[in-house]
Amino acid sequence: MESAAVKKDEHLRLEFNEWARDGRGESMEKGHRPIGVQALELMNIPSTARVLDVGCGSGWATRYIADKATEGRVTGIDISNEMIEVARASSTKYQNVRFELASAESLPYKDGEFTHVFSMESLYYYSNMLAALREIKRVLSSGGRFVTVIDLYLENSPSHQWIPTLKVPVHLLGVPDYRSMLEQLGFVDIKDQRLYDPTPVPEDYSGGSFKTREDYLLYKQNGSLMLSAGVEK
Repeated sequence: MESAAVKKDEHLRLEFNEWARDGRGESMEKGHRPIGVQALELMNIPSTARVLDVGCGSGWATRYIADKATEGRVTGIDISNEMIEVARASSTKYQNVRFELASAESLPYKDGEFTHVFSMESLYYYSNMLAALREIKRVLSSGGRFVTVIDLYLENSPSHQWIPTLKVPVHLLGVPDYRSMLEQLGFVDIKDQRLYDPTPVPEDYSGGSFKTREDYLLYKQNGSLMLSAGVEK
């Protein structure tokens, strides 16, 4: 009998495969990039870094990291095999990049394999978030760093509007919840901050991701949550 986690992974895979077929990888890149680039720049990725991009989608962040880690290597993983295909097709010129189908809750890598782990807008999809964070910590080397960006979180109330529209279950947690999990797992130097998308909201915005323009403005005013946590040296 399949476990609930296995069933949810399959549900996620099928849903994100549909997103890949609909070309939503490009729209996600457009939406995520203004904030994601800020987070990646704050990571100060050295040229020799070994980086894991968890929930890489179409691979835009993986490629951005690869341009930094020119003497290192970057691995992007996703639960969606069709997203992985999109990412591979878009990354053929990169010699220091690879993409693999994998679940964040069971990473197929050895202990301490990576110096950095990045996750853009994927953490709250994981069935067992604590297990995923434990795995992330396991594959980080001594002194390594994990950075994640989260747009759907408790303190940003307009983002809650997305939950009924998603076809997969998500976790809605607050900043203290995330910090508590990271502390529980033994991460150190835990930091949280907000990042802000400078892209203007159209004056004639009349619905889409948000019910009203005012909701959209409040969402942007609240900002994206960036969490950063280290592994003890």
